Amino acid sequence: MPEVKAGGSNAPQDMIWEFDEHKPVIEGLDADGRPDPAYAAALGLVKAPLGRRAVSAVIDAAIWYLLQLPLWLGAVPLLLKFATGTISLYGFVNHPDFRLSMIMAGVTVALSLAFAVVQLVLQGVRGLTVGKATMGLRLISVRTLERAGVGAVLLRFLILCAASIVPVLGIVFLISPLLDPEGRGRGWHDRASRVWLVDVRNGLNPLDEKRMRLARKLVKAEPVPERSALPSLATPVGPTAAPTYQPGSRISAGVLGVARPHSAPERPEPSPTPSADVPQPAATPALQQPLVAPSVPTLAPTPSAPQAQPVPAPVVTATPAPAPEAQHAPAPEAQHAPAPPAPTPPAPAPQVPPLRPAPQPAPAQQPAPGPLPTLAAPASPPADSVARFALRLDTGQSIPVTEPVLLGRNPDGSMHPDARPLPLADASRSLSKTHLLVRPVAGGFEIVDCGSTNGSGLIRDGIEYAATAGAAVPVHDGDTIRMGDRLATVVAL
Repeated sequence: MPEVKAGGSNAPQDMIWEFDEHKPVIEGLDADGRPDPAYAAALGLVKAPLGRRAVSAVIDAAIWYLLQLPLWLGAVPLLLKFATGTISLYGFVNHPDFRLSMIMAGVTVALSLAFAVVQLVLQGVRGLTVGKATMGLRLISVRTLERAGVGAVLLRFLILCAASIVPVLGIVFLISPLLDPEGRGRGWHDRASRVWLVDVRNGLNPLDEKRMRLARKLVKAEPVPERSALPSLATPVGPTAAPTYQPGSRISAGVLGVARPHSAPERPEPSPTPSADVPQPAATPALQQPLVAPSVPTLAPTPSAPQAQPVPAPVVTATPAPAPEAQHAPAPEAQHAPAPPAPTPPAPAPQVPPLRPAPQPAPAQQPAPGPLPTLAAPASPPADSVARFALRLDTGQSIPVTEPVLLGRNPDGSMHPDARPLPLADASRSLSKTHLLVRPVAGGFEIVDCGSTNGSGLIRDGIEYAATAGAAVPVHDGDTIRMGDRLATVVAL
């Protein structure tokens, strides 16, 4: 809507009308408004090689000269007779071949005119002629990287015709693409008409609107920042290192941590603090031999203490070794004797041999290792650690590839019963109902196009490779998968 500004209610002559001007934004121009060669190279555009340019020009010229054959064969011989004076004007008009000569000349003029118009319109709208289409070349505007327009193509043709009047100047114009300072193979006639001849066999076809739109999105898209890895309560078990924490039972308040039990070489020495060891004095060397048998009935009261469950079996056999008869033996010496076996006083030195076979009857009972199989079950790695790769969509959604997944607007899993259907929201409706199958394989995963309408592709190093329907295409970390107009990046977890 126009904005009206008035100087006063009684001064209509001071009214100012302002209109908003919406100028189209042209991508790929530098600060001075000139085409940026780096942007075109990032899109995947490749300059046309000089050899194929010359061959395409020869093809177009050969078709032009072929259309002139009726004139040269049917009308030129009679015109030469009239021009050399062999026949008069009356004889020329009344010659038996006069009517045939005029028909042949008319056919040549009509075909030549039609050929010129078709070539001009095709170059302006689709950027191709018969020769350029044969050699895989396209003529585009160097500023917008779109169709050049009929006016620019006509100006380029007139410049070439004017330069061909002087043979030397025409040759210079033909080799001028080699003198392009930007290295894009643009001749003087191309620079004057602001056009560019590109190769669509080895590069992107800029007149393919769908692929060009995807290429511009890839160039304009900023890399998605990687999320920092958060610490997990379920610490995965490494191949060499043992975990120090394992998740236990789940309650309403969260996850209960269960300490990992010590293995046999890591079991601690008996502590002097338990209440069961306080009233029992140490045994003398003379009384240790007959007291091995009474140590069996003393095992019954020890498990009743609440702190005795994490204490392993060898600790229990070492503490009840003294008997009630050995009350006159010094208690401090017996408590310190089992802890350091080597540095002991001379008196308890004979006690070392009977203490080593003492832990042997404990493995027969083994009350503590009972819950070990239950604690080892949660040590299996969590389900998330199985996924090695994921698909990060252009909407930010991540899909871990842990199983075959069927993507589309409303996937039908009847053809792939082993795959999990996963519908995707698509406002542009470029996705098919059942578009793409993603399934993990050894070392990564692969994609299979399910006969989608807009097709699928794999973009690697800026080059897109089309995915044939029903054929498996392996993908790697960093690749980009195209599904219609949607994009998904392969990331490693």
